[in-house]
Amino acid sequence: MTPFSAEDETTDQSTTLSDRTVLSNYDIPSRVFFILMENISYGMIVVAFFGMTGNIFIIITYVKMGLSESINISYCALCVSDILCVIAFTWNAICFIPAFTYLDLPFIPGEVVILTGGGVSDIFSKTTAWITAFISLERCLCVVFPLKVKDIVRPRRTVLIVVTIFALTILPLASITFYIYVFNSKFDTKRNRTLIGVRYRKSSLADALYGVNFIYKVVFMNSIPLVIVFVCSLSMAVHLNRSAAWRLQQSGSLSLETQDSKAMRKYLKDTRVAKTVLAIATCFLVLESVGTLKLLVTAAWQEFRPMGAYNKSFKVISRLAFLFSLTNSSVNFIIYYNMGSKFRNTVKRMLFLDAQQSSHKT
Repeated sequence: MTPFSAEDETTDQSTTLSDRTVLSNYDIPSRVFFILMENISYGMIVVAFFGMTGNIFIIITYVKMGLSESINISYCALCVSDILCVIAFTWNAICFIPAFTYLDLPFIPGEVVILTGGGVSDIFSKTTAWITAFISLERCLCVVFPLKVKDIVRPRRTVLIVVTIFALTILPLASITFYIYVFNSKFDTKRNRTLIGVRYRKSSLADALYGVNFIYKVVFMNSIPLVIVFVCSLSMAVHLNRSAAWRLQQSGSLSLETQDSKAMRKYLKDTRVAKTVLAIATCFLVLESVGTLKLLVTAAWQEFRPMGAYNKSFKVISRLAFLFSLTNSSVNFIIYYNMGSKFRNTVKRMLFLDAQQSSHKT
């Protein structure tokens, strides 16, 4: 089996992985290809800066708010996965910027990034996908079964589920990826020195593991989280609309005292959280679907692979999929701030206190 995946996104500087590349007159011209790859990489670095800042701020805010609620634990776990994604995506982008690749480096950026950038970002983007699916499922249960959800989802159980998600995504993907691709030394005639690169391990076991890994990612890591998020989001949206319509009809017969009851306040809080999760799920479905579609097209069309006739198109689409996935890991702060009143008030208090302390010092 010829290897193909998001990790194989390399430039034409690669001497090990590009020597079998098939050229096509219908593919993207080389000049346009390098311009697109460079500019998309610059865009990734800009998005990564905001993503790193926003996710760190989210963790600080939720720690300040307290982690007694399971949803806050899930949000923090999502931020940890997103931060690791952002770091890997940033390195991935840097390795495709000419100003960096032309430096006198002891390694070949376009090859080393396969493991250190593409492979790592691929792993943690799948972790983000499953945590998003878990959050969507948790909120769906909370909305549909509000009286039973506390017995189903508890803080300790949430921690256990989150740790399991990290283990089931990191261990299989990392072990297989770092087995089928290995670092090696090669002599560069242009630089007249030995450089560190990456090569595909040529063996029947490596080919078999690659096939298993590809199916594992397409089915278990990409498709199933998308289906869970879609079904849960649809269920939440339908239930919230029905519940809102019913409460609107009943509001005329309810006294003001009843409307301000503890049950009503809890309903409003659960509704706000559900809407926040719906916004997160919508962003996930839109932004991550590009990568999933790319994998499906790659599986069905052999020419749309790193070694195929349309290898440049594949690499540009892979880079765009990386940018969309990076954006998914970077927009949560905007969602939380706009839709979560408690989160927004906590952020304002933190910023106000910092401003007060700075003014007192001056």
